[in-house]
Amino acid sequence: MINNFSVNRRNFGHWDIYDNNGRIFRIRGGPGKYRAMDEREKPYPVTEHKTLSSCMQFICEELMHELIIAEGQEPHVIENWNVT
Repeated sequence: MINNFSVNRRNFGHWDIYDNNGRIFRIRGGPGKYRAMDEREKPYPVTEHKTLSSCMQFICEELMHELIIAEGQEPHVIENWNVT
């Protein structure tokens, strides 16, 4: 999880998502075929989405994921070979 990020729209079908260190995602495309490119790693993983809102939902889930266990709750642990 990152502390904060911002979303900037350059023009139609052209969005950039930044954190304090620079651009971390870019969105390109139009209705029916938006592509989210994750610039945090190379080569840039690309996911395709039908709508801009589902594209942003994917990015927000990536950036806002919190792994929290409530006090007194037992963690559920699986073997690391089971995670792809």
